[in-house]
Amino acid sequence: MIGEVRVKSILNRSSIGDYCINPYVGCEHACIYCYAQFYAKRWGYKGTWGSYVKVKVNAPSLLKKEVLNKRKGVVYVSSMTDPYQPVEARYKITREVLRVLVEREWPVVLQTKSPLILRDIDLIQGRDVKVGFTIITLDEELRKTFEPKAPPIEERLGALDELSNVVSTYAFVGPILPGTSVEELVELVEVLADRVDLIYFDKLNLKPGLKERLDPVFRKLDLPNWLSEMDIYYRRLKVELSERLRTMGVRHVFVY
Repeated sequence: MIGEVRVKSILNRSSIGDYCINPYVGCEHACIYCYAQFYAKRWGYKGTWGSYVKVKVNAPSLLKKEVLNKRKGVVYVSSMTDPYQPVEARYKITREVLRVLVEREWPVVLQTKSPLILRDIDLIQGRDVKVGFTIITLDEELRKTFEPKAPPIEERLGALDELSNVVSTYAFVGPILPGTSVEELVELVEVLADRVDLIYFDKLNLKPGLKERLDPVFRKLDLPNWLSEMDIYYRRLKVELSERLRTMGVRHVFVY
């Protein structure tokens, strides 16, 4: 279900960058681990995550006014939705928001799972823009389980190939799924290393309601104790993976 909404502000303070912009509420990619669904419910949006998108149709015009009244800073697009989900091909809200920012020479960080971002290379190239792709696994069947409507891994890698020639790129490996081995992550890093300048790693963020959605999936994957073992799993993984990455000479950041 796609609907249109008008918002009162679009350039909001953020702990990720100086500001964040979310062109949409909801996300068609329907990733079952996404904590944004928790916030959407708090804001009064109902329905299964992935079944609705609200388009902030006045975002570009609103932003044109807000950039004149706020101190310039890094803008992260976006923190609660994928700015290049399929509805963007029709509405182009992200493109017009991006146009406003680059014309005013504001630094921008774009994070997505979609090769649709290639459409906007004309706006990105030669600008103070960083592009990140979320890639949590090389296993396409596992991807379909946790990110059922998101673009395939190979499409993301292909987009990174093109973008790495024109802009600074990074990969976001988050969340690291409980049960993922160090060797599996090293294999992923080896694939990403020549395509990105930096790799971020993050753990699963269990906002209320996510445990209930994830538990049946992890049980099918033969990980019945994933929740009780999660803390020690992430601590051990961080130590072991950090050592491997240092040996490989890969620039990385653990968010957790």
